[in-house]
Amino acid sequence: MNILHGIFPRPPSFRRSRKLEKTLSGCKLYFEAPPYSDLFSSIQDWETEPDSFDIFSPFGYQPIKYRDFHDVDEIIDFPSIQSLGVFSSRWAFKGIPIVQGYGGYVGLGITVDVIEDLPINESLFHNVTFLKESCRINDLANLQDFNEGLKGNPFDLTQYRWPNYLGPLNCQWIEQGGADWIYLENQPLVNGREDVILQVAIGDKHILSCNFFLMRSGANAGNAYRKNQRTPWDNYINFIQRIMDSLRLELSPELSIRRAEVQSQPGANSKPIFGCTPQQVEEAKHVMQMWSGRGYKDSRRDKNESHRATPEEVSAFIDKRIQPRPLHNSYPLGEKIDVVSRLPSELRKRPLMGLE
Repeated sequence: MNILHGIFPRPPSFRRSRKLEKTLSGCKLYFEAPPYSDLFSSIQDWETEPDSFDIFSPFGYQPIKYRDFHDVDEIIDFPSIQSLGVFSSRWAFKGIPIVQGYGGYVGLGITVDVIEDLPINESLFHNVTFLKESCRINDLANLQDFNEGLKGNPFDLTQYRWPNYLGPLNCQWIEQGGADWIYLENQPLVNGREDVILQVAIGDKHILSCNFFLMRSGANAGNAYRKNQRTPWDNYINFIQRIMDSLRLELSPELSIRRAEVQSQPGANSKPIFGCTPQQVEEAKHVMQMWSGRGYKDSRRDKNESHRATPEEVSAFIDKRIQPRPLHNSYPLGEKIDVVSRLPSELRKRPLMGLE
């Protein structure tokens, strides 16, 4: 079985890989990827975006969205950050034949995000400013995603909110294709996608984001903890890394001059990082352990018993998951800074854990 785990889930072949180019108001983004291939996707219009965009025109932008804290089924627009879709595709992975025909998928969404409320005297070409906005986008789009939790007492009327994701993890700066990018990951705690995010400033108010999302599929693995146990992520992350390694960015002459001007300021070229807090780590351990029996049956246990993992098992996984894993083209890890949230106070809510 260990040999099979080295082969499966089998990634899409790069033999049909294409060289792709996107023009963004004089900036050029080049990368390589196989054609879209996932028959299980309910979306049919992958890879239909044009090859050229005017990123300074409001046309085509949509506000990013976040999940309402009080009603987790409601999705709300956040108009201060507008997003323009540049490229989208998805690739299926093949699991062990007969036993596990579908191994899940990797998707890629490339966007340009414009920060409408950036203070007039700040520029995203300043690395600290850029890091703060990267944090805010990730916070809104991913880390503000909560679930209602599990209640052991049916008479408990408390409105619990548990986080669906732990992050950012493995934050680092990398040099890729002529530009310095920020890299980070998010770990699902229930049963969601896994995020691998790569971002770079391409203007005073514009961020180019490569958002990889992977969903592992496996038999008897209906939650995030069991998927990590039963479906190794090596082939998924290696596939993502191959696309990442092909990225090359060329700023327009005007934006190259502007970037050099801002980067010459004191501290603008520093490489700070940010990450999750000890409180988030402890919350994540509780949430992942409580959901670790969902969609999973341990054949060694009676069907009426709990099929959750032990707190010690989950804790060991999280402790390993939060350790840095520098990429081959990363800079030495910079100073970890506390990013002061620019989210409105009503959005800066901590989940009510209801620890048992």
